[in-house]
Amino acid sequence: MNEASRPSQSPATEKAAVGVWSPALTPFDDDLNPDATRFLSHARWLLDNGCHGLAVFGTTSEATSLTAQERKQLLEVLLADGVDPARLMVGTGCCAFPDSVDLTRHALANGCNKVLMLPPFYYKGVSDQGLIDSYSRIIEQVGDANLRIFFYHFPALSGVPITAGVIETLAAAYPGIIAGLKDSGGDADHTADLIGRFPDLAIFPGAETNLHAMLELGGAGCITASANVNASAIRALWESWQAQDGEAEQRQEHVRAIRKTIETEAMVPALKAVAAHYRDDDAWARVRPPLVSLAPDAATGLVAKLANNGFEFPDGADR
Repeated sequence: MNEASRPSQSPATEKAAVGVWSPALTPFDDDLNPDATRFLSHARWLLDNGCHGLAVFGTTSEATSLTAQERKQLLEVLLADGVDPARLMVGTGCCAFPDSVDLTRHALANGCNKVLMLPPFYYKGVSDQGLIDSYSRIIEQVGDANLRIFFYHFPALSGVPITAGVIETLAAAYPGIIAGLKDSGGDADHTADLIGRFPDLAIFPGAETNLHAMLELGGAGCITASANVNASAIRALWESWQAQDGEAEQRQEHVRAIRKTIETEAMVPALKAVAAHYRDDDAWARVRPPLVSLAPDAATGLVAKLANNGFEFPDGADR
C-alpha cells in the first residue's frame, strides 16, 4: 500500500507520522490487572487490519487508570514480540512532569521516539506560560534530539487546552522535537485552523468523522478510538483518498455512521463490548473503575444498531 501523502500535501517524509492510528484498548484479567496476552493479540490484529500505527496509553487505553510501571511493562511486551517501534506512539503525559520525563525516557530507551503527551491536567485555568514551562522542562530533562512530541489536545477531559500560542512557542524553541498534535476537541473548524497554521506539523483529528475533509486540507490522518473495531473501513477511506478513486466520500459517510453509532454509548465500554461480542470473549468487556462496563442489554442493542448500519468486524481473529 502506498502510505505517502498525495503530492498536494507535504510529503510524508517531512512528518513524523501519518495515516490511521488506533489508541489501542487495554484488556484486563479477572483481577483487573492488564492482560498482556490479549493486549499483544489486539495490537497485532490492529496492525494486520489497517492501522498504520498504534497510539498506546491514551484515553481509550484507560492510561490514566494504569500505573507507570504497568504502561512500561505493556510497552515492553509489544516490543519483545517484534512490534516495530516506528509504528508506536506512546502516551507519556502525566500531571507531574517527572513522571512524564520517566515514561518518555523509557519509550526512547526502547526505540520509541514518538510520544503522545497530555498537558498536566489537574490544575485548571493555567496559563499558556505554565504549559510552555512544563513541556520545556520535560524536553530539557529528557535531553534527546530524537524525541518527537505530539501534543494531546482533549480539553473536554483534561480541562486544559493546548492553544495555538503554546504550539507556536514550543515548535519555535524545539524545532523537529515538536512533531504534531492529536486534536480531540471535536471541533472540525479548530482542527482545520491548526492544519492551516502549522503545515509542517502532523495534525491528527481525534476521530475519523471528517477524515476526508481534513486530509484534503493537509491533515496527517487520524488517531481514532473506533479504529479498535473498524480499522479496515477507516483505512479503506484513507486508501480511496490516496488513489482518488471517487469512493472516498461514500466511505466517509459509512465510517461516520459507524462512529456516531458507537458514540451513543460511553466510548471505551462500548468498544470493549463490541470486541467482546465479535470475539466471543466476555473478558474483553472489562474496564477499570471508575469506568463501568456496558449492561448486557445496552451491549446487545449497540451490536444490533451497528449491524443495521452495515458494520463488519474486520476479518481474522486476534491472535
